[in-house]
Amino acid sequence: MLMHVVTLACKDPHHAAEFLAVLAEHARRDAMAYNCLAFEFGLKEGTDDTVYLVERWRCWEDLDAMLAERVEPVMPVYNALLKRPFDPAADSVRLVLAAR
Repeated sequence: MLMHVVTLACKDPHHAAEFLAVLAEHARRDAMAYNCLAFEFGLKEGTDDTVYLVERWRCWEDLDAMLAERVEPVMPVYNALLKRPFDPAADSVRLVLAAR
């Protein structure tokens, strides 16, 4: 099982609420259209401006296709809500979960 975890440090609580709304309205639907197995998001406990996104995937190729086709074209909109522009290397991690 593959897991993609993203940290999104928003400018303030208002921008975090906007980001959560975008995730609920658009991002979940987009992810599921690209074969995402699970798509969860919310605020980091103890904060009101840091959004975490946790996705489960069968293969990285599906995630990469979604990022290229659906996320990258609207990145300027997302970046307007963040403290600094999104950096995939610093703001996300890909995990391969061990089988039980």
